[in-house]
Amino acid sequence: MTMYLPSPARAPTTDTLENFCANINRALPDVALTPDRLDVRWIGLDAPSTRRVFELIRHGDKRGTFSLPWIIERTGGRVPHIGNWITLVDLSGCPILLTRTVRVDSAIFGRVEPHHTAIDGSAVRDLAAWIPLHTAYWNTHLAPFGLSVTPEMPFWIEEFVLVYDAENCGITGAGG
Repeated sequence: MTMYLPSPARAPTTDTLENFCANINRALPDVALTPDRLDVRWIGLDAPSTRRVFELIRHGDKRGTFSLPWIIERTGGRVPHIGNWITLVDLSGCPILLTRTVRVDSAIFGRVEPHHTAIDGSAVRDLAAWIPLHTAYWNTHLAPFGLSVTPEMPFWIEEFVLVYDAENCGITGAGG
């Protein structure tokens, strides 16, 4: 399991993750998911924005996420890869969604193009919205490491499918 959650998100407990996996395994027995196979992440600025992100994912509007090698290098996180299980938690650390990575690509922030942002929510796909939003967002998360966004900064594009939704009790997409 890899888990680096930026402030103010709280990490889920081991028991919480074990229960989440048990529920998934009941719904999708072929997955045989255990907490050590999870990348636990929080996406959002606060509790309401996290809820909005969950809704965008549920409706298929947001089909991926982005991560920074600079943070992964400093936190011991797992490099994104196809087949990766990403568990999205709410601000309190409750696991809500399980996704499976289906495509990983890389880009340079100063050369971001519309095809890179096409997996994000429709309201921020346009570069005029995406660039300032992600600059501010990533600067907040990079600050504890003494870093900030630069035009040369690399990032990963992680396209995923929604597999399980704990709040809607079940399977939503492709399983194992």
